[in-house]
Amino acid sequence: MSTPIKVIYIMAWGRSGSTLLGNLLGEVDGFFHAGELRTIWEKGLLQGRLCGCGEKVTECEFWQSVLGRGFPDLDAREIFNAQRSGARLRHAPRLLTSSPGGGLPGGEETERYAAAASTMYRTLADVTNARVIVDSSKREADAALLRLLEGVDPYYVHLVRDPRAVAYSWQRRKKTPEPRREMVTYKPSTSTRNWMGLNITAEAIRRRVDRSKFLLTRYEDLVNDPRSTLESIVRLVDEWPSDLPVNDDGTVRLTPNHTAGGNPGRFHTGPVPLRLDDEWVRQQPRGQRLVATTIAMPLLHRYRYPWRGDAAAPRL
Repeated sequence: MSTPIKVIYIMAWGRSGSTLLGNLLGEVDGFFHAGELRTIWEKGLLQGRLCGCGEKVTECEFWQSVLGRGFPDLDAREIFNAQRSGARLRHAPRLLTSSPGGGLPGGEETERYAAAASTMYRTLADVTNARVIVDSSKREADAALLRLLEGVDPYYVHLVRDPRAVAYSWQRRKKTPEPRREMVTYKPSTSTRNWMGLNITAEAIRRRVDRSKFLLTRYEDLVNDPRSTLESIVRLVDEWPSDLPVNDDGTVRLTPNHTAGGNPGRFHTGPVPLRLDDEWVRQQPRGQRLVATTIAMPLLHRYRYPWRGDAAAPRL
């Protein structure tokens, strides 16, 4: 039997830096960042969204090579329908209580989507010769399903960001390079409830997997000390590359990529300066900050965020 493929799954609520983290890991020798891989079936193939290289996924030579090798009889709509029916948020609790090697809850649709996900990871490793595939899909059901996939050695990076910063970011309109497309916005209450829900599920996954395969990290620590953050993740998967994409001046190096989906930041290349996005500290309305703080209160201490949003947060 072939050696299982190492897969790093980044769990995070949106606007927490998962695309940046994934792209940085994708620069490490032996790693490949696929972006938000769960979106390839609907957004990439059915809607014709862009790959990180700037071409449509349906026209990108890289993805056509992957799909041609792993899915010679591809029916993207069938896989998307299986994903929609068998790997939804409500399935996460049942997936978390299942054991590897046993039957999958959710029936035939979950089995079909699981087979497609497993094939995708293995094919990506084959085409790229990567030892580690990085998937920044973030979502709960796919994360819970990962530990049950055949031929996959799962690792989890739980990425968090101060919920007040996240709530502020979701209020800002963000354009994408794709025509007539603009990222959605959320009210602070909606954003923070989602932040809570995702992080609670991530904590549940932590309790179900080998602790040596799970790492909690924060956006703030990634930006302030990218080298240490990347080193800790690389060591999580027992890899020891000789170089990391961090320059002596603190900038990071990003090359063109083939991410299937994600934040518009995935299109940035070249030397990129990292700075803490703390505009929210000065600009966020007091009422919105109070809403986010109140809803997130049960987890603020867990992630060492101060109750006062304008206070400095110590490292994890």
